[in-house]
Amino acid sequence: MKAWYLMVVVAGALVGATGHGVWAQSPAGMRVPWTTSRIKGSPEPPPPYQTEPVFPQLKFTNPVELVSAPGMDRLFVQELAGKMYSFPRSPDVAQPDLFADLKEIPRMRQAYGLAFHPGFATNRQVFICYVIDVNLPDGTRVSRFKVKDTNPPQLDLASEQILITWVSGGHNGGCLQFGNDGYLYISSGDAASPTPPDPLDTGQNLDDLMSCVLRIDVDRVDAGKAYRVPPDNPFVATPGARPEIWAYGFRNPWKMSFDRRTGDLWAGDVGWELWELVFRVERGGNYGWSIVEGPQSVHPRGRRGPTPILPAVAVHSHDEARSVTGGYVYRGKKTPELAGAYIYGDYVTGKIWGLRTSRGKVTWQQELANTSHAIICFGEDRDGELYVVDYAGTLHQLTRNTAADSYNPAFPARLSETGLFAWVKEHRLAPGVIPYAVQVELWEDHTTAERFVAAPGTAKLEAYTRNNLQAGEVRGNWNFPLDTVIARTVSLEMERGNPASKRRLETQVLHRHGDAWRAYNYIWNAAQTDAVLAGPGASEVTLDIKDAAAPGGLRRQKWRFASRGECNLCHVTRAGSILGFIPPQLEHTRTPGGMNQLRALEQIGLVERPAKFTALPAVTDSSASLEARARAYLYVNCGHCHRQGGGGTANFDLKLETPLAKARLLDEPPTQGAFGMTGAKIVAPGDPYRSVLLYRMAILGRGRMPQLGSTQVDETGLRLVRDWIASLPRTEKLVSLGKGRNSTHAPELPGTSSALKAACALDSPPSAETLKQALQGSPEVRALFLRFLPDAEREALTRMAGREEILAAKGDARRGREMFFREATQCINCHALESKGRMFGPDLRQIGKKYDRAQLLDSLLEPSKFVDPQFVTYQAETKDGEIHSGFLVKRGEDGVVLRDATGLEVRVPATKLERLYPSALSAMPEMLLQGMSAQEAADLLAFLEALKE
Repeated sequence: MKAWYLMVVVAGALVGATGHGVWAQSPAGMRVPWTTSRIKGSPEPPPPYQTEPVFPQLKFTNPVELVSAPGMDRLFVQELAGKMYSFPRSPDVAQPDLFADLKEIPRMRQAYGLAFHPGFATNRQVFICYVIDVNLPDGTRVSRFKVKDTNPPQLDLASEQILITWVSGGHNGGCLQFGNDGYLYISSGDAASPTPPDPLDTGQNLDDLMSCVLRIDVDRVDAGKAYRVPPDNPFVATPGARPEIWAYGFRNPWKMSFDRRTGDLWAGDVGWELWELVFRVERGGNYGWSIVEGPQSVHPRGRRGPTPILPAVAVHSHDEARSVTGGYVYRGKKTPELAGAYIYGDYVTGKIWGLRTSRGKVTWQQELANTSHAIICFGEDRDGELYVVDYAGTLHQLTRNTAADSYNPAFPARLSETGLFAWVKEHRLAPGVIPYAVQVELWEDHTTAERFVAAPGTAKLEAYTRNNLQAGEVRGNWNFPLDTVIARTVSLEMERGNPASKRRLETQVLHRHGDAWRAYNYIWNAAQTDAVLAGPGASEVTLDIKDAAAPGGLRRQKWRFASRGECNLCHVTRAGSILGFIPPQLEHTRTPGGMNQLRALEQIGLVERPAKFTALPAVTDSSASLEARARAYLYVNCGHCHRQGGGGTANFDLKLETPLAKARLLDEPPTQGAFGMTGAKIVAPGDPYRSVLLYRMAILGRGRMPQLGSTQVDETGLRLVRDWIASLPRTEKLVSLGKGRNSTHAPELPGTSSALKAACALDSPPSAETLKQALQGSPEVRALFLRFLPDAEREALTRMAGREEILAAKGDARRGREMFFREATQCINCHALESKGRMFGPDLRQIGKKYDRAQLLDSLLEPSKFVDPQFVTYQAETKDGEIHSGFLVKRGEDGVVLRDATGLEVRVPATKLERLYPSALSAMPEMLLQGMSAQEAADLLAFLEALKE
């Protein structure tokens, strides 16, 4: 009787989590089986290949290269930290043999490339690329070593001969390959962090070795070098060019390879904002960075190299790829149908593609496999067989997909056909489909979610057997039966504060299919009676929300229905596909019956309780520590990307079980830009206003985090994270706010840190004067205050006519002159013309001679994409925490002199100078044309075009 009563209470508590549906329990406490599922197979034909593990007993730590050695039936693996191993090519090999540990080399930091000389069998030479430290002019090295004549082989570290060096930075390239001509080819990146693009302006520059593929002869030497430059290299006779360059214009050509039959060189180049690129590299080829990123213009007016820009063979948008990994042209025998195909993949999404070309044109391209691997590199053995290397440490090969028959043309096209609901219109769940609630909700712009889970029949989710949470998270802490479904229906109130106005937007479904989870979304119709399966692409809807707090009582909000590829960016299998239905989120008593939800799910036989996990506190629970609540918030909203294998480019770890001291979060310099903050850190303990993490949460537009699912600022979360950062013990001197200048065109405005402090004063919105000044300030400051504007004003401010629309309009130079001298246009703040204005920026009297109409427009639309070297602004940071900005007038042993936008010269003595660095941003404000019509912009353009005297 007691057990039966308990199950009734459990049933009531769980049903109450959604408020709809009744699922009966028998007196024995067994749950009703789910027998109505029609979610089987896939609505799309699966890719023709899958991967299978090879050498299953081997496990490496962050491998970055897999190669073979001529004359040996061994494979060699290079790890990022510098250890290298070899092992026989036998499937039952139990452990690898240590080949070398580069950590014995003083200052060695990371290893990137490994290549054996074609004559290795007789000369025993091997070549290694490694980095000793970042931001050093010679920090990236390629060295020659000898291999001892031992069994197993061992590297002779004492034999090192450094051949060539270049600048070390975020993008080092570092791939080494010997061509069919016997020469060594070396890839190099732009030696920079992702943002801003190409800050060292090296992509089109031939006087350094960055952003290139180099070609050297390691068997001969030129005077003063440890190698010879082949006389047929393309730029040997080009004045000022480094003769080692074979091709240029790359951002970060992480992996490249030669077709062993044709000699063609292929490279995968990691993209910037929108595209991932595959190139077939030709002699003297220019591949565009940073004039372009594939089809996207980046620095259209930047200086260009001496050869024309060549197109990529293949491009992939960031909907399906985020970090391309170059592979090999397949010349093996196991899968003969792939012979001659270039096979490559993506580190973030785990996808693998193949393509073929003829006469420079792609004749075939196909997605070959959709894996859960972090594809860091491919490898090729002496027989031409291909290997896929997972950064998690395992090795794999492509094999034909045995699940190819799982295509289901009858896959449910409507939510009512899925078998998840007894009555879709009322959101009443089918018997056996179990509602649940999470402890910490994801912030998604005021939406709410009803969540539910269903396993086939009465199948039980067994706890992952290893007592290791991180490994368990790969499977979501449980081993989920095939065809398990985890879903949630996302809704939004059409009138803020009125639950009865709630409108269902979409039902998102995760389906356990094969060895991975597949994501689908069903978009609800306007009548709210059913939802239709969305296609693989993304779409968007604009909603008008009644909101008494909004000007005019109406607020406009956009909702994006993510593509299936975008879903996979968060639900990355290797990092933990399941983000909500996990023990830390289920362990709470926020149910109508007040029972522990996880215990209730255990009682009805759905889950087996894991032995070890870290529960989440509610972010509003004042009995929990500030740190625990803030970390719970960051874990749920950011931790799916920012963890090992998650794909976040900022390398910190927000998993709960990672100690804060080891999370690479505190006092770590930002890798994506400092946004104008002095001494910026990802998190600056005790100083939230130098913390890039807080800044990204506080802004709208480009650079906002999280990137997906949110376009509005979560003020509650912002306050929580701000207070937590402020509570942390300071490890550095607190930087004084409001000192100095960090805006070259509006020095009277607060800097980014001061603006962040003002924007985070959530209990008191900014005054009209503060808001006006902020919106006239730098892009970094303006992004912080956009959220305080009414929708119409924000849209007007951020609205900007398109480039082609402006160029198509016929401008009136007379009207354009009036606009130029209008104070609100800001032109005369920095340019002097007709005895008006201030001479700070370039002289415009003959600007129409220097640039054509299209170039003039580009300078107005995106001034920072190309900055004339004469007008690069510099930031001088003092030891007292002050920042001064302006053009560099003088730099010497006694200090620096800058001239700011007011014409004032600021002198910073060398004794007070902490650092001096060029700004990637133009002194001219961005978004100058925002709020203008296409005709107004064309008028201004016509006036500038007429300035030729």
